[in-house]
Amino acid sequence: MSARLSDEAEERGRLALQRMERSLVRAHRARPGKLSTTGYAGLRYALGLARLHVLPRDGHETIELSRAPIRSLRDWLLNHLHDALRSPATDDEKLAYASDAAGQATARAREARAALLAAHTDQFSSAMLDHEIAHRALVIVAGGGGGAGYVYAGAFACLDDAGLVPDYIVGNSMGAILGLMRAEKRHAGLNDHVTFAAKLRNRDLFSVARRRAEFGMPGLLHLHLSALHQRLSVGEFKRPLRLDEMEIPLDLVVAGLKQEPYERLVPTTMGHEGTAARFLPLPVRVAARLSRLTTFFRSDMVEPIVLGRSARTRAVHAVDAAGFSAAVPSILQYEPSPRAGVTREIFAELMHDHRLAALVDGGIADNVPARAAWRGVAAGRAITRNAYYLAFDCFLPHLDPKNAWLWPITQLVQGQMRTNRVYADTMVRFNRALSPVNLVPGVDGLRLAVEWGYQTMQDHLAEVSAMLEPVDLEAAGVTP
Repeated sequence: MSARLSDEAEERGRLALQRMERSLVRAHRARPGKLSTTGYAGLRYALGLARLHVLPRDGHETIELSRAPIRSLRDWLLNHLHDALRSPATDDEKLAYASDAAGQATARAREARAALLAAHTDQFSSAMLDHEIAHRALVIVAGGGGGAGYVYAGAFACLDDAGLVPDYIVGNSMGAILGLMRAEKRHAGLNDHVTFAAKLRNRDLFSVARRRAEFGMPGLLHLHLSALHQRLSVGEFKRPLRLDEMEIPLDLVVAGLKQEPYERLVPTTMGHEGTAARFLPLPVRVAARLSRLTTFFRSDMVEPIVLGRSARTRAVHAVDAAGFSAAVPSILQYEPSPRAGVTREIFAELMHDHRLAALVDGGIADNVPARAAWRGVAAGRAITRNAYYLAFDCFLPHLDPKNAWLWPITQLVQGQMRTNRVYADTMVRFNRALSPVNLVPGVDGLRLAVEWGYQTMQDHLAEVSAMLEPVDLEAAGVTP
């Protein structure tokens, strides 16, 4: 118990320092010249050093750092700067306080740095330590939202055009599918993805459900993603790509429906359609089931599962992971191929170990999983532990009469954001997007979504670049 509380306190401390740097960068952008170059660089260096707990070395190996020097610096920064930088004060007031504290913060950071180098003389160089502090990884969190998520293609294109390549992606539902396509290659052109998506037809993604539910929940439609399976396969025999074969590290979130609540609640709330209901138009049947999805937005009902976080789950077929992440309960049923031997074994183990009845859309548990991304970085998924978190949210409440039935669901999803928002440095909300139910938009719809996504991302590009700007070590007074 004490160890768990200590870990939680450690997490809160590092998160508070991250949010302090976020406020500092934003204030400095808004009021350039109010804080000297040396003061700004020194404070960012101090905040970065105080967040360290391990130092990556030789790939996935890490060095556990001496805690005393870091704890002393962290406590000082939290006690003297947290309230000033996180208060609703004006940018000028924040920067004035930061300017007064910069000298002492920088001096304390140099002392902590010297103590760490002395304690780890044979383990790492000053250059290794300074590089970890000065450079931040770009972590992208792509939330769910059905067809609205196509705007992410434009956002990825905007980042690529600016030379900003993600170092780690965490996706969910439609964000899992778009994230998967982006993570396949570190340097990828938008045109290939748009051409592929523009050719999609309903039959390339789903069909009338006829499969027995093994891992997923029974649904109106079978989400098979056959076109994506064909695209993400390699070799003469078209072997499916695994999560661990993505050039950009990728984690995908699914929701596990807990066995006991599922067996107790689902038969009474979802029930079986009567004979008459089966003759209704499919959109009417889908809307009726979507209106009852609120049943699943309960912590006692669902458990978020992060596929890719462990070495074992990184061995699953990437499209199968995305398929489960996008399987809307009772509407879209996903099942891996009977030939997916190892993948099926891993999912069977997950369900047994977590006592789950089914795996479904990750948005039910965590629609914009910024906290999962933050903990993934802490676990080494981006190698560095110093990261900037850029989150995409397209599933927003809209007063649209055509989609009025979505309002309760979007409200519940936005309620999840209270937890996740604090972990994201920048939350990009795509107010212009296609309808969530427009899963196959065609050429014109896709072109419009890409344009909207590109423009929205462009509006945030200056902040993203500022957050990722390396710390000026010379201005910070740090020498090899």
